[in-house]
Order: sequence, then C-alpha cells, then structure tokens
Amino acid sequence: MTGIETFLVDDRDPPSKRRMLVEALRLFVERGVDGTTVRDIAAASGYSNPALFKFFASKEELALHLFARCYARLGERAALATAPGRPFGERLDALMRAFGAFLDEEPEVLLFTQDNLRVYLPKLSADERGPSLLGLLRGLVGDGVASGEVTTEIPADLLVAALSGTVAQYARMRHFDELPRGAALAALRPLVTRMIAP
Repeated sequence: MTGIETFLVDDRDPPSKRRMLVEALRLFVERGVDGTTVRDIAAASGYSNPALFKFFASKEELALHLFARCYARLGERAALATAPGRPFGERLDALMRAFGAFLDEEPEVLLFTQDNLRVYLPKLSADERGPSLLGLLRGLVGDGVASGEVTTEIPADLLVAALSGTVAQYARMRHFDELPRGAALAALRPLVTRMIAP
C-alpha cells in the first residue's frame, strides 16, 4: 500500500475500492468535487462506473468518506504536534514539521480538507470530528500568549485565521507548482514568528 492508502482504506477493501479512493482524492483536489464526475473517477482508476456504486451510493457519499478520513488524519497529526507538556516554540515547530510532512508525503490530504471544510465538516458526527484543527491551533496560540511568546495586541482568533490561511495558501501554491517543489514549509517559520511575536 502507498502511504496515502494506509489511512484511506481498510485492510479488507478490495483493490478496486482502494484505487478508486486514491484517484478520487487526487481528482477532487485537482478539479474540485463538483468538477469531477463518476466517469472521471472510474476512468482514472481503471474500473467502470458501476464498480464505484458497489461501494458508495453517490459521488457525494464518496467525497464525505474521503473528507472524514483526511480530516481525521490531519487531526491526529496536529494533536500529536501540539500536545501540551513542551514549550510553545517546540510545539509550533512540531506543528510546522507535521504540515510540511503532509506537503511532502500526502499533499492531497491537506488540500482536500482545507478546500472542503465548509461543506463536509458539518456533516461529520461528533466522533468523526475528533479534535478540532482550529481548536488545537487556538489552544497553541493561547499557550503562547500565556507564556509571553505571542502578541496580545492582535485577537487570538485573528492570529489563528492568519496562521491557518497562510499554511493553506502555501500548500495550494506549492501543490500547483506556483512555488518551487523544494520550497520547505520550514521557510515559513520566520514569517509565522513575525506574525505572532509580541
């Protein structure tokens, strides 16, 4: 299994479903959910349209399934990176490294999640939502304020929006070759530090 398949699929999933999930995610990132047809997914995966309907009642159900898996993956990594018990700076660096790893290994996860939060997050159950990505970032920023490493002159929610938006836009630009492939997310650390510094 590829890295992305390890969390997108279940061990019991047949090869056809595995391939469809991977190709659907790729197409949804490139074209959007609305710009991708069932026929596109079938053609990209090498299977027929009816094969997709064996596993999902609709393209929308497939997209929600993918979103739930991607959101959980991001949440798990972000929760590990921002877990309390270490200084603020170490946790911020760990979070930046985690997002950098997504860009290097699984860029579709970050992009699909960011681009579809508004549509699919409200459709997830409380269990599927797990830790809120923005909640984790709010907690981190709040800890930085408490330790004096984050400004109090800008509202914390505005800082969270700026940090989240900066990382998301960077991910899009890099994925669509508007930035060099080797451009590391770590290069954003000085910008992030200036944005939040007291």
